[in-house]
Formats: sequence, C-alpha cells, structure tokens
Amino acid sequence: NMKVIDLSMPIVHGDGRLGLTVSVETPYTFDNCGWQGSTFSMFAHYATHVDAPLHFIRDGMTIDQVPLQSLIGPASVIELSDHGESAGISGDTLEDRGRHVEKGDIAILRTGWTDKYWGSEKFWREGPFLLGDGADWLVERGVKSVVYDFSEEFVVRDSGFQGEDCEVHHKLLGTNIFNIEYVRDLALIERPRCALIALPIKLQGLDGAPARVIAIEGQDLPKLFEVTTA
Repeated sequence: NMKVIDLSMPIVHGDGRLGLTVSVETPYTFDNCGWQGSTFSMFAHYATHVDAPLHFIRDGMTIDQVPLQSLIGPASVIELSDHGESAGISGDTLEDRGRHVEKGDIAILRTGWTDKYWGSEKFWREGPFLLGDGADWLVERGVKSVVYDFSEEFVVRDSGFQGEDCEVHHKLLGTNIFNIEYVRDLALIERPRCALIALPIKLQGLDGAPARVIAIEGQDLPKLFEVTTA
C-alpha cells in the first residue's frame, strides 16, 4: 500500500550549467575486458542535489556533516503551480498556502517548472523564484529542509552573480535549513503531506552533492516518518 515516487533528475553526459558539463567515460568495457566500469565528473550543484551551508556560508557545515535526519521525514507540499514565468513567491503566499506545514517538516514548493522547462535556458532565466520574505517564512515556520522544482534565487540569472547577493541561500543555509534542489514529477504526489528521503553522496568537505530524492505516500508509512495520511 506504499507509493514510491522518484523525484530525481537523470544525469546525462554533456549536460550542465555555469560552463561545467557532466562527463561520463567507460574505460572498462565488455569488448576490452569482459565487464563494464565507468567514471563520471560533474558540478556538485547540477541536477537533483543538496546544498550544504558551506555553499554560501564561510566555514559552514559541509555536505558530509549534514545530519541525515534533516533530509528524511514528514513533508508538506505547498501548491504553487500558478506561479509561472518570473513570478516571485512571497511570505504571504506561503502563509496562505502552507497552513498545514508543521515545525520540523520538509517543505516541498511545487510549481511544475522543471517538468515544463528543464534542459532549456528558459528554466534558468524565466521561472518563478523565492522572495526574501518567503525565505523568512520558511525559517519562522521551523522547517528543516526545502525542496524546489525551480531555481529559487533570482540573482543567479546573472552569470556574474556574487554570493553576498543571494539572500535566500543566506537566510536558509545560515540557519541550517538545507536546500534540496531541482526535483521533478512533484505532480505525482497526491496528498498535501507525505514522507520524503533525500540522500546526497557523502563527499567529504564539499559544499553540496548529487542526491537521489524520493517521496513516499500510503496508508502503511513506517512510524519513523509520523506522516498523516489525510
């Protein structure tokens, strides 16, 4: 009676951002040795990934130090699919749409933007974004992580952006609220509350890492998640 929804983006050779592309090679093949073994390299903040505070906070927590309990647990979906091109998401909007969000939840901000435009320049330059007072609302609500299917920081649309200009990242990562970025298929989550698991690769000392992210729905959710099924 459990529904498992994979929210993760595929990682494809040649894709990437900020001039950093995914590179996949297969030095060991069935033709040359009878088995297959591959290597890959990629930007730690491309596709589905988790931000550690070190991403924007000097001397902040690294990705291998992020407590897994902050990336696993009850989650609340905030419906924002009407926030389309270049629409800011305010604290008032989150207050209106997110009354079911509880302290200690993972907040899921659902716009549908990745499903429409991932892989295009439009995704990065014209999507919805989180306003500073929206980030304040998430901090005040006491969430432990935030899931996005859009590029949440408006200023990163400028390729020469500076870290000090990224107020959303500073407000959230500065209070050890972790960003789970660039997921897809959030429309497959049918209830306002579910369970969520985000597991970043354990890259020692780094500022973020690719992650496999899943949502779980159903009447038989483990008590570990303590998720209401209403």
